[in-house]
Amino acid sequence: MRVGKFLLALMAVVLVISCGTKPPLRKGEVLIEDKGTAYGIKTPKWVELAIIGGYRDIEKLPDYKDKVVFIAQFEAQNLQSAQLLAERMQADTEIARYLSTRVKDAFKGANVADADSKNFGAYGERFVASVGEAKFSGYRMEADWWVKVQTYTPENKPDKQIYRVIQLWAIEKGMLQKQFDILFSQLAGTAQPTPEQKRAIDLVQNTVTKDFFGENK
Repeated sequence: MRVGKFLLALMAVVLVISCGTKPPLRKGEVLIEDKGTAYGIKTPKWVELAIIGGYRDIEKLPDYKDKVVFIAQFEAQNLQSAQLLAERMQADTEIARYLSTRVKDAFKGANVADADSKNFGAYGERFVASVGEAKFSGYRMEADWWVKVQTYTPENKPDKQIYRVIQLWAIEKGMLQKQFDILFSQLAGTAQPTPEQKRAIDLVQNTVTKDFFGENK
């Protein structure tokens, strides 16, 4: 039985090499089959980047350089269960949660003067909360893929075989920016801000704009 599993894993590795692309695997996994195996279709580049890279790597690809992407992944012991989890995903909720987390991460890397840190933190928290509660229109699922992988224990012994369904969602940058602009307007409010508050609001907006809509480098 162990010999059979080894041969199956070896065949999977040979198949991947012949396709000329890296398998969408995490460390310590071996590809058994995927959505393209039966038809000899290569694993899309975005799938590889979704597993071993991240959203920034996908947004550098020519097809997505003008878009903001969201990756959803679902795992189960069989393909039908993984696909059912994907179908049941509440897209609006998950996308808003992802965007608010990405905004929060962008704020962590912002260069803020000590004099502005208090106001920046306050406005930043309010914007993160507003993004997490918003419903964004314009996102659509552009592609999906699935893989079946063999996982291994830290002792390099075969563990579980799992199915992983990956979805790629995307929105045009201009469409998302318009919706963010509405949230920025709500953040500013109607009262005239003080110079310190104005600097903080501008810094919040510039930080978000640079992260989401700046040039990919």
